[in-house]
Amino acid sequence: MCYKIIQYAEYSCGHQSVTRQQVVDCRSRICRFSPSHLTGSHSCGSTCSQTMLPDQGLIMEQFNTPCPRCGGVTNGH
Repeated sequence: MCYKIIQYAEYSCGHQSVTRQQVVDCRSRICRFSPSHLTGSHSCGSTCSQTMLPDQGLIMEQFNTPCPRCGGVTNGH
């Protein structure tokens, strides 16, 4: 089954932000999400996979600063 690779940037505050998403094609003719999915008449709902595998997350960048949302917060306020 197909799945997504989600790339993140991680900040010193612990928050992460998505920087890129990409679908990995399983190339299966019975995966509804694949470009290789059967195009002819077939019973897709009962024959083909209707869900993707869980997303795979990768931290690609790490910053020694807080995220933009936390950057203006000082002393926990």
